[in-house]
Amino acid sequence: MEKENVLVIGLGEVGRPLFELLKENTNFNVYGFDLDEKKMNEIGQYKSDFPSKFSVMHICIPCSEKNAYVNAVVAYVTRFSPRLVVINSTVEPGVTLEVHKRCHNSLVVHSPVRGVHKNTEYMKKELKRWTKYIGGATPEAAELAEEHFRKLGLKTKVVKSCVETEIAKIFETTYRAWMIACFQEMHRISRYFGACFDDVADFIEDTHRLRHDRPLMFPGVIGGHCQIPNIELLLRIYESKFLRIVLESNEKRKDEIKDPEIVKEIEKIKKRVEANEKLIEAT
Repeated sequence: MEKENVLVIGLGEVGRPLFELLKENTNFNVYGFDLDEKKMNEIGQYKSDFPSKFSVMHICIPCSEKNAYVNAVVAYVTRFSPRLVVINSTVEPGVTLEVHKRCHNSLVVHSPVRGVHKNTEYMKKELKRWTKYIGGATPEAAELAEEHFRKLGLKTKVVKSCVETEIAKIFETTYRAWMIACFQEMHRISRYFGACFDDVADFIEDTHRLRHDRPLMFPGVIGGHCQIPNIELLLRIYESKFLRIVLESNEKRKDEIKDPEIVKEIEKIKKRVEANEKLIEAT
């Protein structure tokens, strides 16, 4: 059987692990491209070695602005002529269909990456751990993408369309941000009444041990490049007071952590959360 030529665009926290995972599989000839040539050199990739066409092109670049992102993806499609385009990025709802409308000779799907970006090796494990949800711009695109991911040895699930996966990925991170903001506010209320928040959290944690429906959240500042940026991404096209509350609470927390006592209280909850996460990883 002839090997598929597969290209990964973007060799960052998502693209590099995906590139290496593909490389380990004997079904593919794998190539990587990044605007940062240093990243390409690190994996021994040179543009002069690229074939004229690709079976599959994975897009692993961040989407900070819809039009710029779509234009960039369309430019890569024009340049590399893939049969299938897989958008792994978190994007605004509608982005995948827009790419589909402008790329008449390629099939397009959205299949967001899930997992914790600790390092390349850890992310490779995460890619294998989670089911790869696939939302196609067309049923044919979804079918081809599912076949590709199964060759890679990943669990797959095809949903109605790319709109579902686009929204689901944003909601996945936003849901966590909502819960963290809730814990930020519960911490404030506890302090207002002079209550020990660690004891309050212990009560909630004990309930969670039996019911498994009230996980503790670390009530520090929501950082990273997923949760808050994804909320801002959604707010650009859908106004929501709920989302605004998360942003407001997080800005307030940035000021609150200047108080060393608040930091100490937060750290106690952090230890509880980390202990629970270790238990989950062990199962």
